[in-house]
Amino acid sequence: MTQDIRSTIDELYDAFAHFKAANDERLTALEHARGVDSLTEEKLVRINAQLNKAEETLQRANACKKYLSVPLKHDTEETEHKELFLDYVRKGIDAPLFMFEKKALSAANGRDGGFLIPAPSIERVFAILTAHSPVRQLARCERISTDAVDILVDKDLPDANWATETAERTETNTKEIAQIRIPVHELYAKPRATQKLLDDAQIDLESWLIVRIAEKMAVLENAAFVTGDGEGKPKGFLAYETVAGDAWEWGKIEHVKSGVNGAFAERNPADFVLDLMHALKSQYLQGSAWMMPRSTLAEVRKLKDPATGHYLWQPSLDKTPTTLLGYPIFIADDMPDLVNETASSSIAFGNFGEAYQIVDRQDLRILRDPYSAKPYVEFYTTRRVGGAVVNFEAIKIGRFEE
Repeated sequence: MTQDIRSTIDELYDAFAHFKAANDERLTALEHARGVDSLTEEKLVRINAQLNKAEETLQRANACKKYLSVPLKHDTEETEHKELFLDYVRKGIDAPLFMFEKKALSAANGRDGGFLIPAPSIERVFAILTAHSPVRQLARCERISTDAVDILVDKDLPDANWATETAERTETNTKEIAQIRIPVHELYAKPRATQKLLDDAQIDLESWLIVRIAEKMAVLENAAFVTGDGEGKPKGFLAYETVAGDAWEWGKIEHVKSGVNGAFAERNPADFVLDLMHALKSQYLQGSAWMMPRSTLAEVRKLKDPATGHYLWQPSLDKTPTTLLGYPIFIADDMPDLVNETASSSIAFGNFGEAYQIVDRQDLRILRDPYSAKPYVEFYTTRRVGGAVVNFEAIKIGRFEE
């Protein structure tokens, strides 16, 4: 496509050059002749102005042509990388064996390390992960190139004070800063296929592989973002110690209790939801959301406003999310189910964009293994991801407990 644009600009520029030369000669002859009444001096000026404007336009097109003459990364390196990737997946061809350019070393690192999946395919993986993960949709996500990221967080706002123009400014106290280190942990998936499937040219092998990798990884990372213990996996927001509001301190998450194990209170059950929402500071309410498993949502749908008798849960009538008290509800089936007479943390409310941080390593590697599961070919795929709570004020946990 880029080559077609260049050719078209070349043809336009050459045609204009011949046209302008011919018209310059014609105008010069007409000026000397002075025998053609229909072509006045005013018309000559206007024609020259139009020709000059057209020339400026063609000059800009020529500049565009020069720009397009520079090889584009998408047209060369990325396309080449993708072709090598598909050859590797289908046939097991090891890129460094037949690529002698230095840049090949950034695409693959030998049989043991595997092949780096092309950047556009990585973006598709992250798109699928986000679609399958309620936490990813709400949390703050960042990509890094190291093994961990250190985040500095103010435990409280620094002191400030009023002052007049000439009044003495007393020193304000600087609140304590917390440093939170979020390491990335290795996550792997091993989708498998038959060699017959890989040899079928009609199969969109890249899409087939990307979808299976992403879906398998989504199941594991979703659970980790919710309940992971931080040992070899991200630390989920339910893995932190929860305490009542009067005992809250940094590093712990405040909880609100329903008063009944595994259920809403029989009398004024909606009070529990209202208390949980109002436990969050006003500064975090904008952008907040509810998160719960389907079993909890089933009970929430039955809650009514005692004053009006209207349901608190509002179904979605279009593409907007379903809401509870005006805040969207996200289903997270990795949270504990609501089971009668069993205490559980089955509902959360907060600004997850402020509360939870996800970090991803940019690269995604794949190693073709035709030996471990004969007659199938396995694709051992690894990526690295981490996650942790970074603001313990911005999230509240609802405990269905006495």
